[in-house]
Amino acid sequence: AIYYSLETKGGSKVHLVVVDMKTGKWRLTPAINEHTGTTSDTAIKNRASAAVNAGYFNLSDGVSTSYVTIGGKLVADPRTNKALIENPKLAPHLEAIFNRSEVRIFSDEHGSQSVQIAAHNDPVPAGLKLEHSVQAGPRLLPVLRDKEEAFVRTDPDGKASDSIGSRKPAARTAFGITADGYAMLVCVSGNGQESRSAGVTLPELAELLKTLGCSEAINLDGGASSTMFVRLKSADPAGAADMTQGQVVCGKTPETKVKSALLLQKAVP
Repeated sequence: AIYYSLETKGGSKVHLVVVDMKTGKWRLTPAINEHTGTTSDTAIKNRASAAVNAGYFNLSDGVSTSYVTIGGKLVADPRTNKALIENPKLAPHLEAIFNRSEVRIFSDEHGSQSVQIAAHNDPVPAGLKLEHSVQAGPRLLPVLRDKEEAFVRTDPDGKASDSIGSRKPAARTAFGITADGYAMLVCVSGNGQESRSAGVTLPELAELLKTLGCSEAINLDGGASSTMFVRLKSADPAGAADMTQGQVVCGKTPETKVKSALLLQKAVP
């Protein structure tokens, strides 16, 4: 697993963790906080090597607006979110909202893990068991689905709505996979997170993931929530083995509290 930092053509700062999932040395797992908590605290508590914020949630009370499954158990269900289901403007769009894209982690009969991006209602492939999932959206690749997933929509009063400012530069978090078995955790810093980094639009984020080699990608919660934590190896001044230190490489100060995170953990032998 390798951490990179780079810049977009527009000068925004990109933070990237690339993982070769074919080695079997790594596991992707979502985590959820009882109320909300910082991405770094969630990562440290779960002994993760890297982490990004993941699903959407109510800022008012921390209730998830995204499905989250951990260990085969549904631990967050947006259908029980009163602020979501009782909002009259969202009523015509609930079917699309509940079917938004998600990151899925499967295991086969040998315990090997595989990763897929799919709509929530898509069937589980034959021969695989759904271990974990975390919903967010919209799907970025192979095509951007912000309208199909009701992020960009027309409300009952006839007004156009863009709930995540998809066409405006902002801090963004994303997850992508390549055709040859690599996974990528991506954070792009926005205004207020790093100087001179304005962030990117969703179409620009999709193009970035495509340029990095992803064939599939999904947008995760962005804006103030966008956070990446990594453990970076640094030389021990005493000349011993490398020391592994954790730090937030992308995010606000103080760090934003979130409902869920996507963790990269070393596989247990």
